[in-house]
Amino acid sequence: MKPFVNISALVAVALLGSQAYALPEDMSQPLEIQADEAAFDQTSGEAIYKGNVFVKQGTIEIQAQYLKVSTDPLTRAFNRLEATGKPAKFSQQVDWSGNMVISQGNEIRYSTHDSTLEILGESYLSRMQNSITADYILYMIADGTFSAEKKTTGRVFMTLQPQAPEAKK
Repeated sequence: MKPFVNISALVAVALLGSQAYALPEDMSQPLEIQADEAAFDQTSGEAIYKGNVFVKQGTIEIQAQYLKVSTDPLTRAFNRLEATGKPAKFSQQVDWSGNMVISQGNEIRYSTHDSTLEILGESYLSRMQNSITADYILYMIADGTFSAEKKTTGRVFMTLQPQAPEAKK
């Protein structure tokens, strides 16, 4: 079985959408998906990848054990990507300085319709030196904001770095 599947036309929109907190070059890069197994259902518009899934497009990287890519049945435009694993991981460079958004959880859902990243189960999100740990994190890619919930006993844990003071002239 061929472990490398290049389907840039199939998932490009699902990964990128309209992202203000992403490098513009990511949108024009080829999409590469590697997995132990791959299947596409033309009728449902779903692509399924299983086993050691690795996705790369520009600076975006996703690692998971299972990946499902869904399309809108009417427009055939990609609208949802779901990655699961122990953990599933998502990372993307957000600016020219090399700052990254790094996230991981039992499940990661990316919606192109509203440019959101949902991280579920043992969720972690880090941007620059700030981080948050919770059971559920919703990250709004367009403006870099997020919300978090602790669904089981416990609390949301957040580390926020102080802003460096501006140099006096």
